[in-house]
Amino acid sequence: MTNLTYPDPLGDGVISVRPWRDSDLPCVEQASQDPRIPQGTTVPVHYTPEAGLAYIARQHARLTSGQGWSLAIARQDTDEAVGHINLMLRPQQGVAGIGYWIVPAARRQGIGSRAIALMTAWGLGAGNFARIEAWVEPDNHASQQVLEMNGYLLEGKLRSFLDFGTRRADVLVYSRITSDAEG
Repeated sequence: MTNLTYPDPLGDGVISVRPWRDSDLPCVEQASQDPRIPQGTTVPVHYTPEAGLAYIARQHARLTSGQGWSLAIARQDTDEAVGHINLMLRPQQGVAGIGYWIVPAARRQGIGSRAIALMTAWGLGAGNFARIEAWVEPDNHASQQVLEMNGYLLEGKLRSFLDFGTRRADVLVYSRITSDAEG
């Protein structure tokens, strides 16, 4: 097991990326109402305060179990959580996978792009990763655009790669590597 610690809160003046808090339940509730977020995450399909708190506990457990960092994305002025971002260790040394979601009411405001920029900079810098990769479904054009705006390059498609229980999905693989950050 790897000893992981949270990065110092990351912020850019508009958003911050920080550990989840029990007070972030409204964010989890909003995410549970989106048809796609619970499908590919551990966000509860049927929200209750207990299910929301269990979700938040799972995010903290990812750090303590050595799986990676699972953090809330919050508006810096109000500290209101509006999304989630994670950086999870892959089996290959020096490689992490990045994933995120934004509640519907906060989309199209640049929040996802800002969060990806902060976590990518931290991961390729202080996090000491050589590679950060993202898996995105081919029809998720907004996420593809966010990744491309942050210097991620499309590497290819993995067919029938993800299992959502009721369906399988292809994914596009995007990545940033240390030398991309230097350039």
